[in-house]
Amino acid sequence: MNNFKRTYLAFIGVLFLGCAGLCLAQNYPSKPIRVIVPFAASGANDLVARALQKPLGKALGGTVIVENLPGASTMIATRELMKSPPDGHTLMLAGHVALMSYYYSGSYDSKIWEQMTILGQTGQMPWGMLEARADAPYKNWGELVSYAKKNPGKLSAGGPAPGGMMNLIVLETAKSSGFDITYVPFAGGGPSGTALLGGHIEYRVAQPSEVYPNMKAGKTHGLAVAFPQRVPDMPDVPTFKELGIMYDIPVFGFDYWGPPGMPGALSNQISKAIEQAIKDPEYVDIAKKLMYQPMFTGPEALKESMRNFEKNIGPKLEAAFPKKQN
Repeated sequence: MNNFKRTYLAFIGVLFLGCAGLCLAQNYPSKPIRVIVPFAASGANDLVARALQKPLGKALGGTVIVENLPGASTMIATRELMKSPPDGHTLMLAGHVALMSYYYSGSYDSKIWEQMTILGQTGQMPWGMLEARADAPYKNWGELVSYAKKNPGKLSAGGPAPGGMMNLIVLETAKSSGFDITYVPFAGGGPSGTALLGGHIEYRVAQPSEVYPNMKAGKTHGLAVAFPQRVPDMPDVPTFKELGIMYDIPVFGFDYWGPPGMPGALSNQISKAIEQAIKDPEYVDIAKKLMYQPMFTGPEALKESMRNFEKNIGPKLEAAFPKKQN
């Protein structure tokens, strides 16, 4: 085969793929769109997914169904997404998927998020807040530190999926304050909140939206928040930086992801729908109640954010959670 024929066939192949992707986008959606959430119901991730369920369905001209697939440090949901057809009918909404490159198979070089199709981020919120019961023998971080040092090895703190950012937050804040802590993982913010109120753990790390109802009811109090400034609805809770208990932490957002290999025309269509959906007045109102600021970040900017995350936070995660030996 001469060079002309090779070039011609390659051109025809590219043209065919482009046309196929365009046709797929034009006929999309052809069935209900499944949005996977890698955590249990009632947590912030789940609440954001359900708040966007109708607005996203409206923007795409179809029906959106939210499905919770918690467990195995998000690997169950991640693997489900990875094996799904790239036709836009299976998506995932999850917090920074850079974390999943640390979870997946215990391999720090798997870079699983780079294989996914990045669709866009829906807003920003603090990475987490430390919360204790109202009847605890400490009312602030300083008192907790004193209590922990007087009771070595007795404190446990809860949070989501082990080996991730929130796990790191618990370990690093304790380490920088000079005490040891046992981390207890839960399937999401709902279960960890129940465990905290039931006295099964001394404190927990969760999103502010998960902490606020308990605080408002007088059942708990906030110890510190991982954000550049204090949360307006909880102005008495100091930032980590104010307390000097941890390095600067990037802001957190819930991102939409698709399976590997989604056609560009289709992924662009979905990205535009996400950008439109987060402007929905009902969603904006719900997001505010969740203390989640609606803010669309497109695929390219989000990709850069993910790379910065792995560059700056990745080494800290790797040091805290050594790679499993296969």
